[in-house]
Amino acid sequence: MMLSLSALLVASYTFSVSAYPASQFQVPLQPQDHSQGYEFDPLLHLPGISPYFDAVGFGLEHTAPVGCKVTAASYIIRHASIYGNDDEYQTYIRPFLWKLEQHRQGWSGPLDFMEQWHSPILEDRLEDITPAGAEDAAKVGDHLRKRYPELAPTVKRILADKKARTYDTAQALVKAFPHGQDVEVVRILHDTNGSMDALVPHKSCPAFNKEPGKEEMAKFVHHYAQHVSTRLAPFTPFELSDNDIVGLQGLCGYESAIRGQRSPLCKVFTDAEWMSYEYAWDLRYAHMVGPMNPLSPYLGFPWLQAQSTLFQQIDSESGATNTGTGWPEGQRFFLSFTHREVPPFVATALGIFNSSSLAVEEFPTDHINWVRAWRMSDLIPFLGHVGMEKMTCDDRPGRKGDYIRVIANTAPRPIPWCQDGPGASCSMEKFVEIIANGSSKYGDFHKVCGDSPK
Repeated sequence: MMLSLSALLVASYTFSVSAYPASQFQVPLQPQDHSQGYEFDPLLHLPGISPYFDAVGFGLEHTAPVGCKVTAASYIIRHASIYGNDDEYQTYIRPFLWKLEQHRQGWSGPLDFMEQWHSPILEDRLEDITPAGAEDAAKVGDHLRKRYPELAPTVKRILADKKARTYDTAQALVKAFPHGQDVEVVRILHDTNGSMDALVPHKSCPAFNKEPGKEEMAKFVHHYAQHVSTRLAPFTPFELSDNDIVGLQGLCGYESAIRGQRSPLCKVFTDAEWMSYEYAWDLRYAHMVGPMNPLSPYLGFPWLQAQSTLFQQIDSESGATNTGTGWPEGQRFFLSFTHREVPPFVATALGIFNSSSLAVEEFPTDHINWVRAWRMSDLIPFLGHVGMEKMTCDDRPGRKGDYIRVIANTAPRPIPWCQDGPGASCSMEKFVEIIANGSSKYGDFHKVCGDSPK
């Protein structure tokens, strides 16, 4: 496992277990506190804006199952932490900061620090990666290098979207590779060829926009934020609006990511209020880039199809690739850098974060659906990623052959329709069939997007 901003985050998932004494008789574990030392951490519940952390997943081993080895891997990675998303900043954060400057006095209780507090966000550098973000990118790179010691040396080229934040993230991450200075970082301006497709599919889809989910999110935010503002009213010099509450909670994540240490704002809200914030954004993302948007699988399958084709062209023993893939000969580890929208598209196409509930029951706007599977905190923190591993199993009686395993933020995630292989992986043959069927069903990208091939 890799540590990111923090060790702070790791503490939230630490469970202490007493060892059995050296005895020939089996004895029970020593009595422990019922919570096993658990402490709630808001930084694990901030979809889209938390510093990177490893997901817990389902408890499957991160290493390849016994008798198997990873012979190829491909990851699509979100950029590192930035100073602020422009839309979120303009909608939630900037209006609050303007009010703060007009009311520097009158803060008290849990908000007394606000009289001296100043925002770390640099308006003229909103979408630049932060120094802490660059450090986290290097840590993720070091983790990937150690996770794939045989594959990392094969990397000769990596891809990045044209935006500075993705390119800068790619450069920071690859520095962790011993030969990082020799790795070519290619900026993709248009999706044009084979396995290099689908880095930013929504940018090539006129039908896609970021409006879906805004209305639903606003309804749910009002449902919980009015109670938060009432609770905090005795400690504030002005009445906090619904958007102010969202802005303050968002600043917990952004300040923590920018400064590399936990923001004092994180302590202002209760656990229940943080879970409401998490649900509000899950609701928004479900409609915008997830299972509630019929465009999502159309935008997720191009990357999956490209990787499926690529993996079929890699010889599991020699590592040789067929010509025409767009990648250097012999490369078996592929890294592409993109934005927060794309991992959810891929996850939706695979069904790895989708709820089994009926669609109409998944995201009510007047209460939290606690049993939902769609939890974007585990998928799109800064540097969040979806990966695919091709595993070759030679020493598994009855299970020899190639298998595919999906990874989300280091944790293996079973494909709902295919878990026939070691470690809940999917046989290569069945995976290829699933992707082919999905690509056939969702293959008319240009028609649904209202575009025509260039």
